[in-house]
Amino acid sequence: MLSKNKIKHFRSLRLKKYRDKYQEYIVEGEKVINELLGCKYPHVKHVIGTEQWINENFKDKSYPPENILTTSGHDLSKISSFKTPPGVIAVLHIPEQTFNKDIVNNDISLVLDKIQDPGNLGNIIRIADWFGIENIFCSHDCADRFNPKVIQATMGAFMRVNLWNVNLTELLEEYSSIPGFNVYGAFLEGESIYEQELGKSAFIVMGNESRGISKNYIPYIKSRLFIPNYSARAGSIDSLNVSAATAVICSEFRRRKKK
Repeated sequence: MLSKNKIKHFRSLRLKKYRDKYQEYIVEGEKVINELLGCKYPHVKHVIGTEQWINENFKDKSYPPENILTTSGHDLSKISSFKTPPGVIAVLHIPEQTFNKDIVNNDISLVLDKIQDPGNLGNIIRIADWFGIENIFCSHDCADRFNPKVIQATMGAFMRVNLWNVNLTELLEEYSSIPGFNVYGAFLEGESIYEQELGKSAFIVMGNESRGISKNYIPYIKSRLFIPNYSARAGSIDSLNVSAATAVICSEFRRRKKK
């Protein structure tokens, strides 16, 4: 059984200050954890599960026994952020990142300006995975990518999409000056995305849920992307949720790329 200190430690990882302190984060959900274990994801530190779950699902004997912790469902409920705790929880190491500008290949990348809602950030990561986008660049004031709600919303996409917390001004300044590289921004006004030329090597900047793209970044944006509203009904919504808008924009970029 888990000691009280272990339970307290794992429970503390719900909070960013402890994730930063211990360089660890929590992943919950049987489907995602089965995927983690199936692909031998390198950052798994502990698998904490009920005896039944471990016996039925943990077939890989290559994991060190000390990393596999068996406990009761009651103790899992103390660690879990779910209302109904799953049969297993994983603790992962937060890896160090070294940014190399060469990772921005001849493709599109997402740039997120102060996305605050963890659910939105998680959904955007999942959308990036769906459309084969490898890199997302986040301002330092975005939601924490290791927040349990972010991880949950990605549905495992966090394993396949690279997130980089960077100084957006420096990033945009450097890449906007590269010939042939495009910087697009999503706005509530501008030219319809369906009528614009869309480059294959580009940043797509998505702004804050309520305030849009910060004024500091607008000078680096070469084209404003606008998603037209086709509803003729009075009182229809005047904007899309940022994750929904990201999906529409990524879909159009991918549709053009196939031509």
